[in-house]
Amino acid sequence: MKTEPVKAGRAELVDDLEGLPGSSDGCRLALRLASPVLLRAGDVWWVEDEVLYVQRGDAPAVEHRGAVEWRRQW
Repeated sequence: MKTEPVKAGRAELVDDLEGLPGSSDGCRLALRLASPVLLRAGDVWWVEDEVLYVQRGDAPAVEHRGAVEWRRQW
């Protein structure tokens, strides 16, 4: 699984990402991060397998590991 890069529009503390590619109407694919990540406005982020990558400016992307899980939608 891989998402397209997204530019963060505002600062936000993220501990999981839900609705990743592979989600369906009844179940949503989510990445639960091992520890929360602070995204700042302008950060570029994307998900590959069980890793959230965050890039600030010209610096190399930083890896934030997590676990993929399925969540039922009621």
